[in-house]
Amino acid sequence: MSVYEKAKLLEDHASRIADGEDSQRQATRVSRWLLELRSQLNQLRSQLAVTHALQSRGAGLDIDLSGIDDGRAGFERNLGPSGLPTNPAFSTAKKKTQAVTDRLAEENQAAWSAWTAQLLAELPLARISMLVEVEAEKQASKRQLELERISRGKASKEAITTFATTYAGLAELLQETQDPPEALVGLLNRLRAQSGLTLSDVTDEEITLLRQCRMDAHITLKRKGS
Repeated sequence: MSVYEKAKLLEDHASRIADGEDSQRQATRVSRWLLELRSQLNQLRSQLAVTHALQSRGAGLDIDLSGIDDGRAGFERNLGPSGLPTNPAFSTAKKKTQAVTDRLAEENQAAWSAWTAQLLAELPLARISMLVEVEAEKQASKRQLELERISRGKASKEAITTFATTYAGLAELLQETQDPPEALVGLLNRLRAQSGLTLSDVTDEEITLLRQCRMDAHITLKRKGS
């Protein structure tokens, strides 16, 4: 074999090694970008699930789902010579996906807050004090606190399901219960708003009303100076 032929074989071998190294670099680059983009797409998918959960409950019907596919067309257009997406193509797709995810999360949270506030306002919570059984009253109060706690949290599929289930249970519990007398509602609001009231600030008729409605067990007396 001539020197030229040996040199040509060496050159071909070196070229194959270079091609292999370039393929490895491309594979590493694409894998890294795919992990980042997949993570971002999972976040978008989670927000879409929240949107659909809200809409299934009659909330979030005005949430704008346009632009969900932003970035995909540009991503497909910007393929490199090797047929693989370029770094700028990956970066642009990731940024657009992030923008849509953030917007959807904001709209979901607003819809969640409005929906829970509306449902809580529709509940006749004043009836809790009129429940005959003590255990039923405790259960109703616990559910009210749970609803208020969940409504202050972040919108999620789990939160939506838990809120709806707890709400249905409390609504059913209060459905057959009578509304409390207006005088009792006014008195309880006054006791709640004005701390430090004494017995002289409450009339005998109001004390009788508290006893008749079984609210006397929820009023604490404390002697001044003790």
